[in-house]
Amino acid sequence: MLMMVKRLWQLLTHTERKKFFMVLGMVMIMAALETVGVVSIMPFLAVLGNPDIVTEQDQLRWLYEQFGFGDTAKFIFTLGIVSALLVVLSSLFKSITQHVLNRFANLERHSISTRLLDYYLRQPYVFFLDRNSSELTKNMLSEVDILVLNVIQPVVQMIAHGIVVLAVILLLLFYDPMMACAVATVVAVLYILIYMVVRGVLGRIGPDREKANAERFIASSEAFGAIKEVKLSGANDVYLRRFQGPSRRVSRHLATNETLSQVPLYLVEAAGYGGLIAIALFLAVRSDNLGQVLPVLGLYGFAAYRLLPAAQIIYRSAARMRFGSSTLEKIHRDLMALKPSSVECISESDLRPYILKHSLEFNRVCFSYPGQKNKIALQDICATIPARTTVGVVGATGSGKSTLIDLLLGLVEPQQGFVKVDGAPLCTENMRSWQLGIGYVPQQIYIADSTVAENIAFGLDPRQIDQQAVERAARAAHIHDFIIGELPDGYLTRLGERGIRLSGGQRQRIGIARALYHDPGILVLDEATSALDSITELEVMREIRKLGKEKTIILIAHRLNTIRMCDKILFLHSGVLEGEGSYEELKLTNSRFAAMDSAS
Repeated sequence: MLMMVKRLWQLLTHTERKKFFMVLGMVMIMAALETVGVVSIMPFLAVLGNPDIVTEQDQLRWLYEQFGFGDTAKFIFTLGIVSALLVVLSSLFKSITQHVLNRFANLERHSISTRLLDYYLRQPYVFFLDRNSSELTKNMLSEVDILVLNVIQPVVQMIAHGIVVLAVILLLLFYDPMMACAVATVVAVLYILIYMVVRGVLGRIGPDREKANAERFIASSEAFGAIKEVKLSGANDVYLRRFQGPSRRVSRHLATNETLSQVPLYLVEAAGYGGLIAIALFLAVRSDNLGQVLPVLGLYGFAAYRLLPAAQIIYRSAARMRFGSSTLEKIHRDLMALKPSSVECISESDLRPYILKHSLEFNRVCFSYPGQKNKIALQDICATIPARTTVGVVGATGSGKSTLIDLLLGLVEPQQGFVKVDGAPLCTENMRSWQLGIGYVPQQIYIADSTVAENIAFGLDPRQIDQQAVERAARAAHIHDFIIGELPDGYLTRLGERGIRLSGGQRQRIGIARALYHDPGILVLDEATSALDSITELEVMREIRKLGKEKTIILIAHRLNTIRMCDKILFLHSGVLEGEGSYEELKLTNSRFAAMDSAS
């Protein structure tokens, strides 16, 4: 339990910790008001049971004379009103404090999920090669909700009501130490015994709920992500079954958690009210004076009214924390991994795109992916790409073309050797400036569920979009006429999730326009024309050739026709650079390339 509180404290920012202490101050005031409310009932009941006590007890007599009461009935009425007002005031402040507590806990949902997203986005590209996107989404949304409901809120509630319980117990100790100890011991032992029985079950179903939640996120993500294939293959029932099993487990575990958190309430309520009757009988036997019994009984009755719900909340909080412990551990592990040395922490406000002046060089570069150390993706690559030339990269599937481009883009770092830009190695200090100067068209174009203009100017706030630059890029990608002539709202037309309203070729041209929007000095096209028809491909490539006089262009292609016009071609085979030169030179000097040419 203490370890959980320590981990949760580590999740809070400096500002959030200060807010927590402010909330704690309100909780202490609430506890004081609760105690005053409980105490105020005693003089009222004492005078109500025995009006003569006004003249017998010094404090009551002083109040009676100080405020000029001439009638005992008026004095009793006033005491009742004051007691009621104090209870109302206590309840009102308790409601305000409860709102502040809930606001604090739920704002942590925003804070932690936002920091998780920031953490994930700042991770290097290889991090995403080993993580399922649905798992990351689950952690930011569903698991943070579980963290708030089953850890953060319970911890806050436990502290708040723990202070209330402590204040009431101290009050009872002051009045009757033996009776207070007996009451506190019975309630504490009862809850501790119940918790010891259920903690093992909660500790077991908590991690299984987390696992089942991940499974249902993956199933739904895959089903919607491949909806065309799912419908064609008739796999609806397969994905439905994959979702149903873990979904049922999640629901069952949540129900068990709620039940085990609430059941003790009924047992303790029965014990509490039974104990109150026992106290009443004990006091009646010990004293036959109703005036003495009534205030004491009222004190214990009102104390029980405040104490038992608070004790139940403390128990329920402990049970929920046990259930949510695995979620806290997971999120704590991810957030604590956010260190300046492990993520990019560069402000981009003053960065300018780097313009390649002389050459891009691969100097004895080696790379293998994490978990595949025995399989080398690139081996001892030495190549130079002069500025303002068009270079093609070709090779069979798995030859290392995409890995070479990832190194060029700065998405991964070589394990050996260097990627040099105008003689300077690419590193953390110059990486973002270098990346800002690159326009990249991947094989699979991501289309956001936003307007055409927002997709072309991807990553910009709509208010920052330069419409002239959007249209210029669209014309270069030969998609402007389609946007103006066939889309209902032109550049303001929403394209749907993943561009579902576009053909493959249209999506690819949107991707090319996106790469050209910022007018980059380097243009990288990874199979960027594979989904285009021959005529459109020729038109797009003609535009790209024109750009080749002022930009450095790197093309990855399977169609050799696409790279015939390149100034230089790099030919890769099994992670090794087997040859480089013009198209005709490679045909003469490399048998594998010649075979590809003959087959094309």
